Amino acid sequence: MIADKPTNLGNIMTLISKLLGHSSPYIFNIVYDIDVRLLFIECLDDPSDEKPTLRIVFPEINFYSEVNQAEAGDDELMDDLVSLEQIDNKKIVILTCKKEITIELAGKPYAEKIDQNSD
Repeated sequence: MIADKPTNLGNIMTLISKLLGHSSPYIFNIVYDIDVRLLFIECLDDPSDEKPTLRIVFPEINFYSEVNQAEAGDDELMDDLVSLEQIDNKKIVILTCKKEITIELAGKPYAEKIDQNSD
């Protein structure tokens, strides 16, 4: 008999639900600032929007790796957040339609609403 393989499925759903909330997975911008050691993903409520409404922040990054998806297709098409998989307390894999980002961080990821009235 094969023992059940442990799964992090609960963590995947919990992390993406916690950070994305009721916002859409449409990505407006992904920025990694190596000097500040911070990654953020800005999401739109609707693909026709011109301004993001939510920013997911990953602070205190100790390791960053990015791989483009082979089947990503057209760079002009909008990217979508597919999953956020927390591997352990420090390591998170961020999967979008266009890339896979692996980070290790000392801080805790969080989300913040973006004020639509500011420029």
